[in-house]
Amino acid sequence: MLPLLLSSRSSRFRKPDTSVQEQVGNVLSTPLDGQPMLVFVGHISIDKVVNLNGSRIQPGGGALYSAIAAKTLNCNIALISAIGKDYAFTEWLDSFDSSCIKTYNMPTTRFHIRYDKNWVANYIEASSGAGARITSSLIPTKLLTRQNLIHLSPMKPTKVVKIVDNIRQRDPSMEVSISTWIGYTKKARHRQVLAELASQVDFFMLNEFELKALTQTSDLPLALERLRARRFVVTLGKFGAITGGEGMDTQMVPALTVPTEKTIDTTGAGDTWNGAFLAMFKRTKDLMKSVTAGSIISSIKCTKWGFDALRNLKFKKPSDLVEYVLALKDGSLQKRISDLTYHEN
Repeated sequence: MLPLLLSSRSSRFRKPDTSVQEQVGNVLSTPLDGQPMLVFVGHISIDKVVNLNGSRIQPGGGALYSAIAAKTLNCNIALISAIGKDYAFTEWLDSFDSSCIKTYNMPTTRFHIRYDKNWVANYIEASSGAGARITSSLIPTKLLTRQNLIHLSPMKPTKVVKIVDNIRQRDPSMEVSISTWIGYTKKARHRQVLAELASQVDFFMLNEFELKALTQTSDLPLALERLRARRFVVTLGKFGAITGGEGMDTQMVPALTVPTEKTIDTTGAGDTWNGAFLAMFKRTKDLMKSVTAGSIISSIKCTKWGFDALRNLKFKKPSDLVEYVLALKDGSLQKRISDLTYHEN
């Protein structure tokens, strides 16, 4: 069965016929109470993105990209962040517990990003704004349970280590994952902190360029050898990911190729990958399925600006992902999805 698409902000629907409704069943039901929760901590931002397809001001932030990606896989999600009163994209926050997203009388975190023809990002401007208020004190104690997993999206390493320490003090059994940004590997002090964190957290997630910058080598095999992590996931773009860690064999998991018409916007692709990977891993504990999920969801995200391609996407069960790609390949997706979609008039 293919994933059901539903517009999150529609007040009037053109309903599908009865037979389709019976086929769909209860796909729209929310995850059951007691299901493990993924908790994403980090920035919600206002991004100005400029690339070959134009310019756009849109919602962004590593934590929000990851949380929205994880939601496509029908997981319980909590989003911990801070915004300013100037944040104009609140519709994207409606599905999250508002008590975990604090609003301050200061500007929202902002990024101005310009991409070249090879999709290499140049950060013209970065202003932390309300993001500076993100600390461990924003994480409710009720979310710190053994069954949950907390992911810390890219933030300054000296802040991340404080949050990790606080989480461990409050609940040593809590599963913690972190990711980073290549800009945080420029300072020796930050590299040292990240290297220490890699051996402390349950998942250390980064791309190959961040790994090379962190380990100060352009040689990927050497970079992997230098990395000391409890468990790491290094993404390789269209080639998949390399996983490994303490007591584990290092292995490469190829990405499942997703046929897409055109790349529109790659902003947040890595954070999207992380969110989908963690959501699938939390559900299945299967690294291969998790890498596949990250690859598929991040590829879909890049076909439109910002989060737009993920707005209506919902996979009820893990196998829906593969069916989705197969339908794309044989050209049957459009007809089958339109049969299972509510449309706004």
